[in-house]
Amino acid sequence: MAKQGYAVIEQFLNPQEIACLATHAKFLQNAGEMHKATTGITKVENPTLRGDFIHWIDASDASEAEIDYLNLMSELQQAINQAFFLGLFEFESHFAIYPPGAGYQKHLDQFIGKSERKISSILYLNDDWKAEDGGQLRMYLDENDTTRFIDITPQAGKMVVFLSSDFLHEVLPANRERMSITGWFRARSLNS
Repeated sequence: MAKQGYAVIEQFLNPQEIACLATHAKFLQNAGEMHKATTGITKVENPTLRGDFIHWIDASDASEAEIDYLNLMSELQQAINQAFFLGLFEFESHFAIYPPGAGYQKHLDQFIGKSERKISSILYLNDDWKAEDGGQLRMYLDENDTTRFIDITPQAGKMVVFLSSDFLHEVLPANRERMSITGWFRARSLNS
């Protein structure tokens, strides 16, 4: 991250931990706990821009698998703070399930005029994902040159972290259901 502003970790969690999180995501979906994702501070639903369904993780009502995940992300937050002095004090995250054909158009993970989100994270929960399944995360390496990008396959256990303000990115449509946990390490608002 220090050199390029992002990191891809192939086996951030082991297969059993990923399976527990994926099972919980499916449980939430089957229980009707996932809702259509929105965009922006005004929380606008726009299925042509963003087609996933989400469920915010609440530490006060978390499953055992969610608690283990949140504890690990707390350790990562401490490590990032020690390495980069970002003043991260909070982590927010949600499960995301994209139905076949859904994606998320090019965007930044910071709202206009807001800079609290410092580091974005995505943990993939998709077992046995193949390149032809689609659904890659496309990260643009130069905001002024959209021909410079990398595509990251959403394979189970893989974690991607990147500077929220620096990387335009999008989720390409997938040919099968795609699951992940997306999160943001946040600094305090200058207005608080």
